[in-house]
Amino acid sequence: MSTDLATKIQLGLEEFATVREQMSSPLIAMSSNPDAGDMETAAASAMLHSFYTEIEKILKLIAREWDGRLPSSDRWHTELLNQMAAPTDTRPPVIAPDLVEILKEFLAFRHLFRGSSIALMRWNKLAPLVAKVDSTHIQVRQELENFQTFLRSRSDPTQ
Repeated sequence: MSTDLATKIQLGLEEFATVREQMSSPLIAMSSNPDAGDMETAAASAMLHSFYTEIEKILKLIAREWDGRLPSSDRWHTELLNQMAAPTDTRPPVIAPDLVEILKEFLAFRHLFRGSSIALMRWNKLAPLVAKVDSTHIQVRQELENFQTFLRSRSDPTQ
C-alpha cells in the first residue's frame, strides 16, 4: 500500500504542478498591481480555487488510504488540515502547522468563491493570496515529497 499511495501522491503533485503552471507568471506578478481588471480577477479566482482543490485532493487521499478516515463534520475541510498536521501511531505529520495556517487562507477563499458570484470578487482581496502561490506551491510540494519518502521507506524490505 505504501508504494501505491506514494505513486498516487506523485500523480496528484503532477496535477498540482500543472495548475500552478497555468497560473502564469504575469498573473502572479500582477499581485502587486492594484489595477487588475475583471478578466484578471476572474482568472485569478478560478485558479486559486483550483490550486487549493488540488492540494485538498491529495490530503483526502492520504486521510482515506493511510489514516483510514476522513473527517465528516460540517468543518471537515479544516479538520482535514488539522488531521494531516498531526502525527499518528503509523505516520509522521504530513504537513507542518505553519502550512496549515497558510492553507486555511486558501480554503477560506475557496469557500467564498463557491458561495459568491465571480462578479463580486475584488482584486485587492485576491492579490495577497495570489502573491503566496509560489511559496505555498514549493512548501506543499516539499512536504508531500517528504511524506512520499516516508511511505517508500516503509515499503522497503531492507528498512
